[in-house]
Amino acid sequence: METHLYPEAIRLFTYKIPFLKPLNFKGFKLEYREGLILQLYENGKFSLAEIAPLPGFSRETLTQAKEQIIALLERGLENLSEESELYPSVQFALDCVTQKIPCSQQAVNMDKVPLLQGDNQAVITQYIALKSPNLIKLKTARQTPEVDILLFNELTALNPLLLIRCDANQAWTIDQADLFLSKINRAQLDYIEEPTADYDKNLQLAGHYQVGLALDETLQNPDFCYQYKSCIKALVIKPSLIGSLQRMQALINNAQQDQLKVSISSSFESVVGLQQLACLGLYWQKSADISLGLDTLKYFAAGPLTKQENLFEDISQLKCLWSSL
Repeated sequence: METHLYPEAIRLFTYKIPFLKPLNFKGFKLEYREGLILQLYENGKFSLAEIAPLPGFSRETLTQAKEQIIALLERGLENLSEESELYPSVQFALDCVTQKIPCSQQAVNMDKVPLLQGDNQAVITQYIALKSPNLIKLKTARQTPEVDILLFNELTALNPLLLIRCDANQAWTIDQADLFLSKINRAQLDYIEEPTADYDKNLQLAGHYQVGLALDETLQNPDFCYQYKSCIKALVIKPSLIGSLQRMQALINNAQQDQLKVSISSSFESVVGLQQLACLGLYWQKSADISLGLDTLKYFAAGPLTKQENLFEDISQLKCLWSSL
């Protein structure tokens, strides 16, 4: 990987995008999304990257990421190879600029899986408004298992061809996950992401109920070493939370070898990060069965960095935290 940068100008901006309504992220109720935009100017071209730890999911806070990236900028990015311990959000941003991952909308032909969340009536309304697609991602474990069971079965009753990818974010107990899997129409469960925080128990549940398991949070553990298991059906790769493009490439190689599905998923980034995720998905599509879980801009109110066509104008209006000029 190229690690030496000699840009003519570097700027670091901060942004804040309001949500249409507050969203809960593992106990963090957020009214807006905050992050940083790193802008490099080199050889007549701009490169962008986003640093946006997600409260409740990222190991680092935005304050910690901000302090780390500013310290790196003060020292000079040409010394980047000396750094060994970077926060995932900072690592991902620096990998994007060193690898020159563009912000573009090229991945228009890739499968995009709509994300549905909210109470049961809200989800049903969203699903019908989308004209009843045959594949969706559903946030679970934010209500009681009984209410989630009702929702799952109501959705599948609306469309017998529907496949649902459930994401519990490790929030269930073993008993709650067991109840959910015992009562739903499992033939229409495409896979379930990490029903509990216990990896071995998740493998046992998937094996017992003969359902596909997807790995998500587990992949964010730098010490986790993937090994083939027959019940593992998919890898959910969230670049902002994993950090290293090299590590993600290794996961793509695992997926190719074991014929796993891969979802490149957002962590509620701005349009800068989302377009780079789409570009990565397009690149990795050559090696694996890739879909995009990037359907998160709809949760933002009108604000900066929510539309591609206004990108550079929006950035010019942001508060600049650091500049090399």
